[in-house]
Amino acid sequence: MIVFHNIDEDIFKQYSNLSIIGGLLFLIAGIIAITQPVIGGISFVWLLASLFIVIGIFKGYLVFKSHNSSAGAWFKAFGLVLSGILLFVFPVIGAATIAMLMSFYFFVDAFSSIYMGFEFRPISGWWSLVLNGVISLVLAIVLLVNWPFSSLAIVGVLVGISFVFDAVAMIYLGIVARKLGE
Repeated sequence: MIVFHNIDEDIFKQYSNLSIIGGLLFLIAGIIAITQPVIGGISFVWLLASLFIVIGIFKGYLVFKSHNSSAGAWFKAFGLVLSGILLFVFPVIGAATIAMLMSFYFFVDAFSSIYMGFEFRPISGWWSLVLNGVISLVLAIVLLVNWPFSSLAIVGVLVGISFVFDAVAMIYLGIVARKLGE
């Protein structure tokens, strides 16, 4: 067993197929979001809205089953459901808010991808993570410069671009992992 900077080669090889399949799914989602940016932006906002509502209902169920009469316990469930409903009703305002959050995410993704790329450095393909990080950094800056104007379309396009570059990195590393097994 060989370990490259905290990366277990056996585990790396084991997940090569999942990396390639996940990369292909990211690629399809990314292309759809880029070619239909408003639909991609609304879909992303509605996906988050759905998650908020489902999690809020689940939280409310847990509070109900625990027979908790505390207003504080119900406040979180109510807040999640209300937030989800507001995102469904006002997707453009939701997209502007999400655009700001996405810029933060892209900054975090940029630095973590670059860091991971240098952690993978002895392995062929390490540069794909660094490239992904640089692209995420550019996306973060684009979001900040254009905020809040065109937030809905920009969220769709940027999520799509990020997904495409994530896909490239995942597929490439999956292929590299397969070659390690040969």
